Amino acid sequence: MKLIAKYHKGNEIAMISHLDIQRTLQRTFRRANLPLLYSNGFNPHPQFSFATAAATGMGSDCEWFEVQLSEEIDPKEFMRRANEVMPNGMRISDAFAAPEGFGSLSAKLRAAEYRVTIHFEEAASQEKLTQTLEDMLSGEIIIQKRTKGGIRPVDMRPYILRVSVEQVEGEQAALLVLGKLQADGGLRVDAIIDALLERLDAHGAYEIHRTNMFFAEDGLLPHLPAE
Repeated sequence: MKLIAKYHKGNEIAMISHLDIQRTLQRTFRRANLPLLYSNGFNPHPQFSFATAAATGMGSDCEWFEVQLSEEIDPKEFMRRANEVMPNGMRISDAFAAPEGFGSLSAKLRAAEYRVTIHFEEAASQEKLTQTLEDMLSGEIIIQKRTKGGIRPVDMRPYILRVSVEQVEGEQAALLVLGKLQADGGLRVDAIIDALLERLDAHGAYEIHRTNMFFAEDGLLPHLPAE
């Protein structure tokens, strides 16, 4: 049985690495006595994988994973048993049994939405922020990206689907960013915010929180309305 599940990664554990998240979930499944299916070979390990890595430093409401189970279990029972022993800051919020031929989450992944909170050193102007953002989106946004072949310039603009200024209050601003995200890469939200701050000639800290993931339309997973 393949089970698909979504979990919450709170801001209080945002600095935990993806590898540590993976280990935490493995320990949680074992403590919950869930019927995991293990791989064959010299070093058997649970058969589960993620739609994409949960970036270090980023909280999320919508991290998805798939896990193979050795026997049938009701998804609600899986959630209940896992959440009873889940550490603070993590919680499974949705789960369902994958139908035959479902495929992999990573192959279905299309985009993600993020809420970015920027803390400026001085009071922010919504008009200036909106205008600077519009100007930035009208052309290329070149960043230096590390690839297998080394560091090379990459234009992030094609990966941006939408950016909007949601709120500006004093020194704080909230942006909503929708960008392409697939198994082979996607939008670097931190690089976009760094580019925006540079254009504003401003300094500030920011937090990125993933609010949603979108997949190819299959009637089961969230998908972009345009698909």
